[in-house]
Amino acid sequence: MICRVKIFLLLLALISPATYAQKMSREEAIQAALKNNDRLKAEELHVEQARQFKKTQTDIGKFSATLMKGQYNTIQQDNNLTLTQTIPFPSVLAAQNKLGKEQIVGVERNLALAQNNLVYEVKIAYELLLYHHALHQLLLSQDSLFTDFTRAASVRYKTGEGTLLEKTTAESQQLEIKNQLQQNEADITITQMQLQVLVKSTELVNATEPFVRRTLQTGGLDNNPTLQYELQQTIISKQALRVERNRSLPDLEFGYFNQTLIGFQNTAGTEEFYDNNKRFQGFMLGVAFPLWAAPQVARTKAANYQQQAAQKNADYTKALINQEYEQAQRELKKNEISLAFYEQSALQNANLILTQALKSFRAGEIGYVEYLQSVRTAVGIKANYLLALQQHNLSIIKIESLTGSY
Repeated sequence: MICRVKIFLLLLALISPATYAQKMSREEAIQAALKNNDRLKAEELHVEQARQFKKTQTDIGKFSATLMKGQYNTIQQDNNLTLTQTIPFPSVLAAQNKLGKEQIVGVERNLALAQNNLVYEVKIAYELLLYHHALHQLLLSQDSLFTDFTRAASVRYKTGEGTLLEKTTAESQQLEIKNQLQQNEADITITQMQLQVLVKSTELVNATEPFVRRTLQTGGLDNNPTLQYELQQTIISKQALRVERNRSLPDLEFGYFNQTLIGFQNTAGTEEFYDNNKRFQGFMLGVAFPLWAAPQVARTKAANYQQQAAQKNADYTKALINQEYEQAQRELKKNEISLAFYEQSALQNANLILTQALKSFRAGEIGYVEYLQSVRTAVGIKANYLLALQQHNLSIIKIESLTGSY
């Protein structure tokens, strides 16, 4: 019974974590992240918040209704109803309404920026997962080579044809590969967990696509989400400055009153008694200026400084993005040259080295030291090719992120 349990646990440990993972293509992972990611949902709520906030920009203030009753004219109990409304100058309301529209565009640009950053993170994680899987296959092939080598070294040692050093070296190499495989499997699981969080899945996410050279989706820096966001901030700050300038204009006051004046009134030379059924009415018009203008002047200056700061930020962002784009293009060119080296000659040489080393070792033409050195060289070339391919694809992903292409 104990033996069966041990066998079961051993088989369970040998099962790759990817067995339980949800398989997704790159595009499926991107769409799942755009749909499910809570960070994006928070930004979408900010958009709705801005849309509701815009409706407050045409707030004209509270309507006032005042009832006055008492002996304000004669000994009689009169009453007065006064209705008043103070509103900002119409150009203030128009400027605030335009500001609200621009603020909506601002949070929409921020949402687009968050989407672009999320897609970038998904692409990076997916590419790393493909790389780790490809490296896993290379390590498995290397493990197979050293397993055969260890078995042969053990047989040679038992028959007296080999030495203890050869046998120990073979076993050490095999253990080293086993350790690298364990590290690689841990990297795979970690990357799967990163994708799981990004797409908000209940399971680990595994890649379904091969690890191949990516092609660049062309686009212009004018579509860069970060730059678009910063440029919109300059528009918002300019409109906010217009709002503050318009607020220096007077408020407008409108009023209406209706009241009684109980008592005798002289009408056409005749004294006539007016009771509470006889009412007097009229309207009021006025303007409201601040007695102390310094606070509004300060607010206008502050808005002007904010507008200048926003423009400086946009200029800096544009220069920085241009530099990043130029650097990414140079990085891509460098990686293309490196990749071409491996694809045109180095990989063929690596395969030839492996084939010839194995053939020569089995024929007794070379010793185990030369064989191990040859295997390491060939596998190292293939591992470096995978790394070069990864760097090439990451360069493309960086450029696509800078141009807002996904």
